[in-house]
Amino acid sequence: MDWPIILLVNGVLLTAIGGLMCLPILLEVFINGSVPVSEFALPIGGCIFVGLSLLFANQRAKPLKIGATESFLLTSLAWLLLPIFAGLPFYFCKPLNLSFIDSWYEGASALTTTGSTVISDISAMSHGVALWRLILSYVGGVGIILMGMIIFPVLRIGGMQLFRTESSDRNEKLMPSVTQISLWIVGVYSTLIVISTTMLKLTGMTLEDSISYAISTISTCGLLTKIDVASLNNVWAELTLLLSMIFGGMSLTLLIRTIKGNARILREDRQLRGYIKVLFWFSIVAVSFRWYTSELSLLDSLREGVFNSVSFITTTGLFNSRFDTWGAFATVLFPLMSVVGACTGSTSGGIKIFRFQILLAFAKMQVLQLRRPHGVFAAVYNDQRITDSVAVSILIFIAMYVFSIGSATLLLAVFGYDFASALSASIAAVGNVGVGIGQIVGTESLKAGVLPGAKVVLIACMILGRLELMTLLTLLVPSFWKK
Repeated sequence: MDWPIILLVNGVLLTAIGGLMCLPILLEVFINGSVPVSEFALPIGGCIFVGLSLLFANQRAKPLKIGATESFLLTSLAWLLLPIFAGLPFYFCKPLNLSFIDSWYEGASALTTTGSTVISDISAMSHGVALWRLILSYVGGVGIILMGMIIFPVLRIGGMQLFRTESSDRNEKLMPSVTQISLWIVGVYSTLIVISTTMLKLTGMTLEDSISYAISTISTCGLLTKIDVASLNNVWAELTLLLSMIFGGMSLTLLIRTIKGNARILREDRQLRGYIKVLFWFSIVAVSFRWYTSELSLLDSLREGVFNSVSFITTTGLFNSRFDTWGAFATVLFPLMSVVGACTGSTSGGIKIFRFQILLAFAKMQVLQLRRPHGVFAAVYNDQRITDSVAVSILIFIAMYVFSIGSATLLLAVFGYDFASALSASIAAVGNVGVGIGQIVGTESLKAGVLPGAKVVLIACMILGRLELMTLLTLLVPSFWKK
């Protein structure tokens, strides 16, 4: 285990977080003409001091070489440390009056793009703190995409090794270097946010709200300056947000390859086709149910059903109509949508569509094998043969996903919460959707009076879900720490 490399990289990340905290200060100076010393001075000092200490204490002359073991620990440690330091500005914002655990929760929710919040009155936030929350959502979203396209495929987590190349030619690389991949990801991701902001501004929204909603939808985070979309009362804005969520749930690799001249990939990619089908059929079910059980017109039912379906499948967590008032069927249907999730290489949470597609391909192959025992069949995905190891990896991932939700539900029940509330909160946290029903997680924010221990459980679930489970769980295996 090369600890100096692990600590050095985490030092760089903490220093970068401290540097980003300077942006809200500049905004406060520009708007109010005052420096928010109480909110950002100590957090900036803490991040930079700890970050530079780790950086200088572990510097080395030779080039860094990070192996798979170091990648597991480095990634996990970063996602454990960063939310703590990122939450400090919320703690020092006096009008919010948040405890340390509440601030930690807010930082973890934004960085993991879960979108759940402990802040009941978001108007109490200063402009600087509100901007900091948006910055965390932006950084978290692009960080998740980088992990999904660069780190997880190398670590072979949950079948992600299929995406080491995004082409039927296994020898073709998307980019010649990680640096170029990262620059393209940040560039395309930021461009989507700019386009979404521009379109929202054209619908009549203020610039502040346009930026907030654009970042929240493209990053599929859902943290806003306003709690719900219904308060906008703007059909064109809702349509723009709908498109933004759909793009947020798409694999950024496809968009990059399309920009680079390979437009046919949009027609050929199985995951994208599956994503569109899932959006379509879940929306049909939601619209039909809403139309049948309410007095709304077909047009209004279509508006509410499609928006909420897309929001849950992409794990954004926005809504233009509270699904918990629709009836028992909706309170089961929408959380199931968030479990499915959208595409890998996107900012969404959940199990991801490609895993279900591969399992269906294997199931089909097994049925054919039963009909013709002596036949030779192979499961194929995007012109790649699916090996048994990939299928087993995906089965283990799904089993661990369900086990994690079950374990979190049991832990929350220890604190006295009923089964439905504990299960809903667990699904919302592990799936990084942030919206649920019951005594813990609501449709707007974390319910008041949730015990600190329960919040810590939810923080762990948010990080566990964002790390695709296996990254963090691998650290619990004793053999991982042996030479």
